[in-house]
Amino acid sequence: MNDGNRRSALRAGLQLGMAAALAPALASRSAAAQAMDRLIAPPPGEMRYTRRVTRSLGTDAHITVSRSFAVEFRQFIGGYMMHGRQLSAEVDAPAVLARFAELERARDESAMFPMALDPFGRILEPDVSAPVGNEVRQAVEIALHELAQQPIDDHERSELARFVSALQQAGQRVTALMPADLFAPTNTPRREEQRIALPDGGTGLVTTMFTGERDLATGLMRAAERDVTTEVSDSRRSTREHWSLSRG
Repeated sequence: MNDGNRRSALRAGLQLGMAAALAPALASRSAAAQAMDRLIAPPPGEMRYTRRVTRSLGTDAHITVSRSFAVEFRQFIGGYMMHGRQLSAEVDAPAVLARFAELERARDESAMFPMALDPFGRILEPDVSAPVGNEVRQAVEIALHELAQQPIDDHERSELARFVSALQQAGQRVTALMPADLFAPTNTPRREEQRIALPDGGTGLVTTMFTGERDLATGLMRAAERDVTTEVSDSRRSTREHWSLSRG
């Protein structure tokens, strides 16, 4: 790849990163319009809640973060409080991001609980997220430092650094914004296409697809998945989130 083509590819990557940062907000806004169809009836005792997020980083590279939580639903006058604690975290990432993966693996997201749900299982505040602490900023700094050691010219290194930062911001948005009906999804898949204006004057296309499966007895989510795809020119990146909720 010559210098001109490489710079074009990097520029497209930056645009995709900026588009991806907005994508989860668009997807969650769509979920807020869905109708409530039945009351939930959570079982007593703890359940296992898992969340897996996979982001493409270009070519065949990707990063996947999987977390498992023990959760319990406790009824209150406005619905249910979902209490929980993190049990484990696994990270699959390229070797250049090994230090980032190590820190991410050690991060505990239990602070997102308790989470309030209404009687129909909808999250009362969809923008639930664990606080971003110094360890996340440290992970980004380490990733950028290791990037600086790669045998590439200064201009390309600067572009790549901006790209990594944009991807990190996109990842934080993805994990922060859950669909409002995540824990009691409708049976009908949702698809939305949205064109967005990018800060550099370009445009991008964001496509989201959300599907969910409910337990017939409790009305709670059994499994759900959300695919977010961002496209700019001939470049394409995707983020896939998978959730599950089961007894014990």
